[in-house]
Amino acid sequence: MDTQRSSTSIILLKWGAIGGLLSFIFTLITKYSGLEDDFSETLGWVTTIVTLVINVTILVLALREVRAENDGFMSYGQGLGASALLGAIWGLIAGAFNYIYLQFIDNGVVQKQLDLARERLEEQGLTNSQIEDAEKITKMMMGPGVQFVIIVFVTILFMFILGLIVSGVLKREKSVFDE
Repeated sequence: MDTQRSSTSIILLKWGAIGGLLSFIFTLITKYSGLEDDFSETLGWVTTIVTLVINVTILVLALREVRAENDGFMSYGQGLGASALLGAIWGLIAGAFNYIYLQFIDNGVVQKQLDLARERLEEQGLTNSQIEDAEKITKMMMGPGVQFVIIVFVTILFMFILGLIVSGVLKREKSVFDE
């Protein structure tokens, strides 16, 4: 049973690392292609769909590998637990990459986003004191540490929700006659 658990963990570690790296690369592509600056509703839908496709694909591949490692069987609960663990690993890796990037590589990104937010608030006609109050909260939320925590939490939650569906589709319970 311990070798089963360690092989499942290694499988999830592998797919979590792949997912975290792909998420970070996708984020960099949107940042450096200028898509993030020209954000529109259409772009929001496109990035959401691409993110969903990446997440579902990796989750399906990971759960199939877990099921194959378990002699072709996986209960709904095992799939759901694996989905949550995959989300935790994925979130930690993506969050760590994001933290390192914001803290050490390009710390001007946060200021650029704050400037863009300030322009939008000014266009809406807010007063300087309202804008300054909004900037304080925004600056705190955009800090590398807070973003790390948010990325980890949201990734676990999102993969758990996806796991509710994907685990139901991929589950293959042992028959009472197989025991």
